[in-house]
Amino acid sequence: MDYKKERELNGELSKELINSSPEIMKAFGDLHAVYTKESAATLIEKEMVALGISITIKCIPCMLAHITSFKKAGGTREQLIDVIKTCILMNGGPGTAYGAKALAMYDELD
Repeated sequence: MDYKKERELNGELSKELINSSPEIMKAFGDLHAVYTKESAATLIEKEMVALGISITIKCIPCMLAHITSFKKAGGTREQLIDVIKTCILMNGGPGTAYGAKALAMYDELD
């Protein structure tokens, strides 16, 4: 699967939404800026939670975005595997299927 291409397509599609709804998208961007600030949880820990939710709700664009952020923050493959194990525990088959996709994304994306 070409996850890099899919991530680029998601970015292009988002641009149209930004142009169509600038006020709400700015608010979402502001929320994201607050989310990424260090707090009691590190950015890696926050991204691990976001990845667990993304895998659970089967949101491929969310997984792509959060895998990218997780890796940029220094998240490791082993940490992602721990997230996937939790998704498998809580979601069974879907956690396994989408966890495998998340691992493939981690391996492919920079």
